[in-house]
Amino acid sequence: MTIATTTKEGLVNFQLTSAQVKELGNTLIEHSRKVYDTVAAVSDADSNFHTVIRPLAELENWSSAEENVVTFLQYVSADKALRDASMEVDKQLQEFAIESGMRVDLYRRVQAARANTPADVSDLSDEDRRLFDKIELDFKRNGLALPEAERETLKAIKKELADLSIDFSRRINEDVTSIAIDEADLDGMPRDWIDGLAKNEAGQRIVTMKYPDFFPLMKLCKVEETRKKVLFTNETRCKDNIATLEKLLGYDNHAAFKLEVKMAKKVPAVTSFLDDLRKRLYVLAEKELEVLRDVKKREKESLGQAYDGQINAWDFSYYARILKEEKYNVNDELVKEYFSMPSVTAGMLRIYETVLGLKFKEIEKPPVWHSDVRMFEVTDAASNEVIGHFYLDLHPRDGKYTHAACFGLRPGCENKHGQRTLPAAAMVANFSKPTADKPSLLKHDEVTTFFHELGHVMHQICSKVYWSRFHGTAVERDFVEAPSQMLENWCWDAATLEKLSAHYIRKDEPLPKELIQKMVEAKNLNAGLLNLRQIFFGTFDMTLHSSEETLDTTALWAKLREEVTLIKNMPDTWGASTFGHIMGGYDAGYYGYLWSEVFSADMFFSRFEKEGVENPKTGMDYRMHILQPGGSIDGGDMLHNFLGRAPTMDAFLRSIGL
Repeated sequence: MTIATTTKEGLVNFQLTSAQVKELGNTLIEHSRKVYDTVAAVSDADSNFHTVIRPLAELENWSSAEENVVTFLQYVSADKALRDASMEVDKQLQEFAIESGMRVDLYRRVQAARANTPADVSDLSDEDRRLFDKIELDFKRNGLALPEAERETLKAIKKELADLSIDFSRRINEDVTSIAIDEADLDGMPRDWIDGLAKNEAGQRIVTMKYPDFFPLMKLCKVEETRKKVLFTNETRCKDNIATLEKLLGYDNHAAFKLEVKMAKKVPAVTSFLDDLRKRLYVLAEKELEVLRDVKKREKESLGQAYDGQINAWDFSYYARILKEEKYNVNDELVKEYFSMPSVTAGMLRIYETVLGLKFKEIEKPPVWHSDVRMFEVTDAASNEVIGHFYLDLHPRDGKYTHAACFGLRPGCENKHGQRTLPAAAMVANFSKPTADKPSLLKHDEVTTFFHELGHVMHQICSKVYWSRFHGTAVERDFVEAPSQMLENWCWDAATLEKLSAHYIRKDEPLPKELIQKMVEAKNLNAGLLNLRQIFFGTFDMTLHSSEETLDTTALWAKLREEVTLIKNMPDTWGASTFGHIMGGYDAGYYGYLWSEVFSADMFFSRFEKEGVENPKTGMDYRMHILQPGGSIDGGDMLHNFLGRAPTMDAFLRSIGL
């Protein structure tokens, strides 16, 4: 079958019209249904791995690449009609997947294949056996053991959930909320930031809720009332999403179901992890809050303004920034002058080449979805074999996905003719755009984000499996962040920071060594409060999905935010409406960020810190044991293979100063 999303040169084809996207969606469904019908027609006696499991998996290998591309366009296309078509096809494919996953005739074929397959059959690889187990488990988790009436109810619920989740995400992505602010009320904001804002007829600046507008203002604006107004505007967006969120609740213990296929396995393991870490962090957080209160008090006294005795939700980023500048003399605005997009990108790619044994070559005039996008070919340094391609789409635009993420576009796997397709992945982010007189300049935390997301891209590119369902980041959801979090540590290594940096005007001038040292020393500034914020998100998520009671999500958000983060929630807001993760695959899974950070710290400090952050031997071990297997073996086994032992929390606790 012709692969519509592949060019004649074998590259991913993004030059699709709305009509073609819809046609491809129909083709995917029609062809998949034919394969399913063929498998369902196999007799009990003839059912085995090769007649049942292999055809289903070969279909996945083909369809995953097609589906990834047509559904990706809803997040990045500049054409609203194309985004809408992509979203419509996404809904259709999700509904078809739900319907297909609940076909009793297919489940019976799988059961018959299992009955006809001896446990010690020799012609199946370990990956084949894992595939067999996972496909069988998928059918069981889709309710195929339930009576027919209950199966139909479950099917209807799953379709509704899919539609509601897509609508929730669409509202966030297409939100254009903004607030008009007088320039006088933007005291403290850099001139280039102000000049980058649009003006209304009254001459006021228009501040959107997109990252490049929102985060700098919350850190830098000296006018408390402005910060308060902007935060209120941000946390009262997408109100319709609250009704959508609460409609999604009410099903019995969704968390237990989701955790069955994760490393944690059980809800108590997650709640125990979050509660234990929360108690440990309070020791740090209380001290950190006291320091921030003192910073605020001194500023208010110097300005002759009233001091309310507390750090409010709109205060944290601002006073944390002042403390960082006072205590460590680290000015984010000064630091970003040394982290231009060209300098950081070149330095980061060189590091990944060295550590992972790769070579990157930029493709001139690439076939991409927008003129902002850069494309790279990846080869293995030892063999010179081309192993994949990746794309960088790094600046905001209307209708584009508003966060930073890696999108797998094509898995590297075998087709039914024994030919290997090359993996492709895209990093999508929203770093500030270059201007006429300045390149895009990155704050240090944005450099860290860049390393993290490109780490996910490398996971996709370096993975080498036979079956697409195990490709790249298709690992347990509470392990998926660990490989990328581990690579963030390069952003705190003094020698690495010097190599990455170059002043955007004085191009031969790296970050001063004294400033680098201060940045590294400031790494754990407010580590207690910042990690409590992550625990708040994880606790809110887990409470939503494990409670069997009717919940007022807005009240729960406010209650947990104050209890866990020790900072009061802003009254009359509904922050959960833009908590996109719980509708984007992290439902009952947000804890995974901290859970996996424990593993990432162990990997870095136990191997790379001891053996050298750019040690090619350590890097190749990491590529072979952590990235290459994808999801073809358990995350715990991969960690054991790389560490030579079971992971522990010790390195993580040390890394945050406990």
